[in-house]
Amino acid sequence: MTPQQFVQILKDHQKFVKSVGGRRADLKLKNLSRLRLPGVNLQQALLSGANFSYCVMTGCDLSYADLFGADLHDADMSDANLYRADMRGANLSGTVLHSANLEDADLRPGALLDAAVRLKRADMSEEETVRARDLRENISNVSMVAARMVAANFSGADLFAADMSRADLTHARLRDARMQEVNLQSANLTGADLSGAKLKGANLRGALMVNVNLKNADLRDAHLPRPLDDLPLDLLKVLQAHNQWIASNGERGARADLAGKDLAGVDLAGTNLSGANLKGANLAKAKLSDCFLLFADLSGANLGGATLDDADLDGANLSGAVLRAASLKKANLRPMEIRPGRAVGDQTPVGGRKWPANLTDADARDADLSGADLHGARLAGTQLKGAKLSDAKLADCEMSEELKAVAEAAGATL
Repeated sequence: MTPQQFVQILKDHQKFVKSVGGRRADLKLKNLSRLRLPGVNLQQALLSGANFSYCVMTGCDLSYADLFGADLHDADMSDANLYRADMRGANLSGTVLHSANLEDADLRPGALLDAAVRLKRADMSEEETVRARDLRENISNVSMVAARMVAANFSGADLFAADMSRADLTHARLRDARMQEVNLQSANLTGADLSGAKLKGANLRGALMVNVNLKNADLRDAHLPRPLDDLPLDLLKVLQAHNQWIASNGERGARADLAGKDLAGVDLAGTNLSGANLKGANLAKAKLSDCFLLFADLSGANLGGATLDDADLDGANLSGAVLRAASLKKANLRPMEIRPGRAVGDQTPVGGRKWPANLTDADARDADLSGADLHGARLAGTQLKGAKLSDAKLADCEMSEELKAVAEAAGATL
């Protein structure tokens, strides 16, 4: 398709929309990546399987459009109108949808039968044939991972099983949205309106819940973190910036630096603090159950009497930390595989390595580690006298023979 042909398709489509002749735009499976299309009217257009990745589509009218299986990743669709658009199986990872209207849009998983019917056209090029085949083989849930959707309107939208993990939904409207089994893990829901939303079985673990409206929402079987409305403003700002830092892989926001802070008794249950600097912090009797603390620096921190049940501490640094009488039932302290370029605190290690949890010289006397997974952890000099270790996994740990005997006697699996 030449640029001239594309322009003519758009002109004919404008006439179609206005009911003065013309022809509906059929751009199924076309590669339109990186085009600048601000304000273009593609209402009711046939766009299934089209590639709009990295496009500028600010203010576009895509209402009632067929975007089944379309690739919109990293496109800028701020202020776009996607009212009642069919977006089943679409890829919106990293897409910017600030103030976009997705009211009553269909964002359910794509179905194989629909893919077989929709993802074909006459005289397909070799590239389009390959793309159609790939989509038919891989069509699945809508992906909105790390999408930026501040003040977007999803009222009444069908988001069943969509992946919205790490998405920024600050002040988004999701009233009466169908969100059963949606993945909102580590999403930013500050000021979001989820009133009447159907969130049965949804995963909101690690999501930032501040001033969220959940009136009449169906939360059956949903995995919810603690709302953070009552936290001090300075701490809340740190957590919001940290959420952005995680969502953008370090490109935006800022790593939480709470080194040496007095956070005794703080309730951050279910919060994502992965990679946070908590070195030497006072977290005595803090509530940190179900938290993400992957790669977190807790070296020298005071976690005496703290609750970390079901927390994920894979790759965390707890060297010299005080964990006396802390509860870490079913917590994970496993080695973490480092992906290339992944920011880990202040460093970016080479990928392909395993980064073990480090409890060297930690004081875990009388701690409850029942069912915890510490395989491969560094336990040199760790004190475990009186610790509960029934069903704890300590295989391949770096520890003394004396400590092995203590752990085995306490019911740990070595």
